[in-house]
Amino acid sequence: MSSNLYVFDFDKTLTYNDTILGFYYELNKRNNTILKIIKRVILLKASILYKLKIISNDTLKIVGVRLFLKGLKKNEIEKVADAYSKLITLNKIYYEIFINTPKKQRIISSASFEVYLKYVFPDENVIGTTLNYKQGQVDSLKTNNYGTEKVNSIDKIFTLYTDSFSDKPLMDISKNVYMVKDDTIKKIK
Repeated sequence: MSSNLYVFDFDKTLTYNDTILGFYYELNKRNNTILKIIKRVILLKASILYKLKIISNDTLKIVGVRLFLKGLKKNEIEKVADAYSKLITLNKIYYEIFINTPKKQRIISSASFEVYLKYVFPDENVIGTTLNYKQGQVDSLKTNNYGTEKVNSIDKIFTLYTDSFSDKPLMDISKNVYMVKDDTIKKIK
């Protein structure tokens, strides 16, 4: 990889919102009202346990996959991912910094699902959370591109843009680090 590598987180770095919940909810539209509510309540409870540090981010993501993705066919997931990608709003950081960074030097590394990120960024180098398929259906979480997992495919970064200290493993291998909040950035390293 280039020594002038620019790495961008995705949710709340290049967007204003977390996109994972939106993806789950798009997938949940096909369920009846009672089932939709039950799945949302279970995910809310898991999210609270995660915020209280009782369960890990991996466990939270596994719960989401089991509730909203498990058993769906790959072509169903791809169809929803493509449609959902068109609903995602990119922010000022994307339009002012990301697209002005040389394409060969930029990577998006996100805990969001790669299945919809590839539709948001069809011609970009994207590393995201991946799904495991068995007999053409979602079986489980394959990789959760979160925390230390993010450094498995990157060894040195010139500049990192992120919204969260959960990207500390990436910060540790970055020469420059910018923290993003809404449309503003602040250099922290």
